[in-house]
Amino acid sequence: MTASSMTVQVKFFASLRETLGTSQISLTVPFESTVDMLLEKIQETYGRDNPLIDIRNVRVAVNQQIVEFDEAIRQDDEIAIFPPITGG
Repeated sequence: MTASSMTVQVKFFASLRETLGTSQISLTVPFESTVDMLLEKIQETYGRDNPLIDIRNVRVAVNQQIVEFDEAIRQDDEIAIFPPITGG
């Protein structure tokens, strides 16, 4: 981690956890990152072709609060990513 970056904890739930093969990762991102920027980094890391990682369809919580994609993230934030809800 450099002086211009920070580390955040990212938790994956349900089908995302299964698809990615992990329930939690630590990611280093630039300071002043947004949720959208973090999601882009996750896509770059885990693959853009996987429909379950389609960032347009996920819900994101920062420190247990559902947020919009333009929400700023801070050092040591806990980010939870939920896949699209389906059902009938």
